[in-house]
Amino acid sequence: MRGAAFLCCAVALAPPALGQDEEGHQGQMAGRPIVIVTARRVAEAEGKVPISIARLDSAGLERRGVDTLDDLARVVPNLAMPMVGGFGARQPIMRGVFSPIGAATVGLYVDDVPVQIRSLEVAGNPDLRRFDLDRVEVLRGPQGTLFGADSMGGTIRLLTRQPRLNGMDGQASGELAAVKGGGLTREAQAALGGAILPGRIGARISGYYRRDAGAVDRIDPVSGALLTKNADHGAAWGLRMAVKAALNERLELTPSLFYQRTERADLPFQESGLGPFRQSATLRQPGRDRLLLPALTARLDLGGATLTSVTAWLDRRNRQVVDYSGFFGEIVLGGAVPGIRTPGGSYSRTTVRQRNFTQEVRIASDTGGPVRWLIGGFYGRSRIVMEQRVVEPGIADLAQSQLGLSVEEIFGLPLLPGGQSYHSRQTISERMLAAFGQATWALAPRWEVTAGLRLSRNPLTFRLMSEGPFAGGSNSVGPRRQRATPVTPYASLSWRPGGDSLLYLSAGKGFRSGGTNGAVPVGGCAADLAAFGRSAAPDSYGPDSLWSYEAGVKAGFPGRGLHFSLAAFRIDWRRIQQSITLPNCGFSYVDNLGAARNQGVELAVRAEPLRRLVLDLSLGFVDARFRRDVGAGGIVAAGDRLPYVPRWSGTLAAEQGFALPGRMDGFVRAEWRHAGPYRRAPSTLSAAYDPRVYAGAGSDLLFLRAGIGRDGWRLSAFADNLLDSRAILFRNAELAPVTGSPLREMAQRPRTIGLSASVGL
Repeated sequence: MRGAAFLCCAVALAPPALGQDEEGHQGQMAGRPIVIVTARRVAEAEGKVPISIARLDSAGLERRGVDTLDDLARVVPNLAMPMVGGFGARQPIMRGVFSPIGAATVGLYVDDVPVQIRSLEVAGNPDLRRFDLDRVEVLRGPQGTLFGADSMGGTIRLLTRQPRLNGMDGQASGELAAVKGGGLTREAQAALGGAILPGRIGARISGYYRRDAGAVDRIDPVSGALLTKNADHGAAWGLRMAVKAALNERLELTPSLFYQRTERADLPFQESGLGPFRQSATLRQPGRDRLLLPALTARLDLGGATLTSVTAWLDRRNRQVVDYSGFFGEIVLGGAVPGIRTPGGSYSRTTVRQRNFTQEVRIASDTGGPVRWLIGGFYGRSRIVMEQRVVEPGIADLAQSQLGLSVEEIFGLPLLPGGQSYHSRQTISERMLAAFGQATWALAPRWEVTAGLRLSRNPLTFRLMSEGPFAGGSNSVGPRRQRATPVTPYASLSWRPGGDSLLYLSAGKGFRSGGTNGAVPVGGCAADLAAFGRSAAPDSYGPDSLWSYEAGVKAGFPGRGLHFSLAAFRIDWRRIQQSITLPNCGFSYVDNLGAARNQGVELAVRAEPLRRLVLDLSLGFVDARFRRDVGAGGIVAAGDRLPYVPRWSGTLAAEQGFALPGRMDGFVRAEWRHAGPYRRAPSTLSAAYDPRVYAGAGSDLLFLRAGIGRDGWRLSAFADNLLDSRAILFRNAELAPVTGSPLREMAQRPRTIGLSASVGL
């Protein structure tokens, strides 16, 4: 691993002494570094927490070239971030717990604030960047007791650098890189923080800009002439501000503001049949995502315990444009004229607005004594509004020329104003109210037991409006409601036989909220519904849940330069929320069907066989399969693998450090990353099965990095994807369902070679 960070998979239990650094930095104990995490909402030594954790500090993130959540998934075994659907949305998968619909299965936090979104094909989670971070903690396995309903597979936490009350610090960095066959990537970051009134008030401000090079060229669909070189370039801006005020000896307030905006000029898709990194969309497909996150954190020393309050407001707006120029010919003409496109082009314009208010209050005991405890309450209010407009005025001429009919004669309805064939607006309003607690008891000198419980109430309301010829007229659904009152327990037992060794057993429950369905016409879909044993589609679907059982061991032999950790787990998942496609009428609904069992291991080994030579191995394996047949019409069969879940993933790295003249130091690092093949549909029986896209290929990538530095400055050179792998990471046929038209694909980004530099105060 890069720097001091390495991926640890099984860790242990007791918290550190009072006053230990709460920002996750390393301390010292008996000459050995102590790595601090806040996986259980209090600062603890990583080796004492009974959770499978991968922790990367800021130096490790930079050294490994991790800039996005997608990059993070490539270096953390049993974490995947596949692209799902034809709109470019990504969704995290941990330990094989995956579902393309409904509430999230992996929690995503910026400090103590959840920012994940329900699974929507057009907008995934915000594309958070490596920007003024202290560290990232990936907590595998259900974290529902302390982090809520959306963490049934695990939780990803991005912990930012906090203002200092004494001294000053700052950093500036930049990067320039060239993509083979593409453009130039540029990045600049700067941060400055320190005491305004020493011991009382401190502040920190940081800014970020990055422009990612494009690699996909857009060509004219008729002539083949180049229209746009490197059309898929993107950009991101970020700003963070925070002030920490120690109002007295007991009370500390930290207001903060985080703003991020990302843009893409076009989707990074190529088309099968055109050759690598070429596509022929009639129109550009830009996207933009803006996130604003103000928060206020208050800490009060109660004498023997600490009260923490976190108040936050999330305001996010995501806009997407997708080319629909071939949609009319495929759907209405049934593919009778392959390759036909709407004159002038047609497109889908989708806007997703997410607004969340969250308030958490918790009290944690001091770390002395045989019993440590934490109790708290959480309130959240979420509102998601998704609006889609399909604009294609040219279909009137296309319908007349191909069928001799008007749009109104074909559909019984004219186009909406502005040439719209479809307009919809859906609103999902959700409230979350929870009380939680957890306690750890040192029942013997080497033994500890932890137990926790969360009680929640999660009501949800859904509304849908649709209109236009493709919607069959004006329709209104709702309000439809769904609610649940889950109980989420957790327990662990750990034993420290001596030294740096730890063994633990744990069991925990994961929970995900239910939801509601849109309208499914009974008349037109009667035969399809009957094939699944239904007379009508359900108005709503319930929550699903899982139980996870884990055993772990971690051992360190500092004298021999060897550390390793191993975690084995089994997950039993039931009443899985699954989308049921009705193949003949074209509608779908969500229901609770089937069960799955996920079993696997995570291994991390770090060895220092020679002076300043570090070898790192991180390996993950998960076998995620459905346990029984689902659906009389054939949805999945017992033994089918869950989609988008590679069985094997891992990294192998070697880093050699060395001394240079002039008191400089340097390093050379090589890292190999592997992700195994997977499936994009659960079964060949599934309505989602398409032999053209079913098999997802694995990937093997090689990364090199070398650097020199002294007294706070560093210069590095790197080569990402050195062997220029062209593995196909994404393949989709949603906008080409009938004729076998060119598929949308995304290949591994070409070889990228660059330089980076940083200087610190």
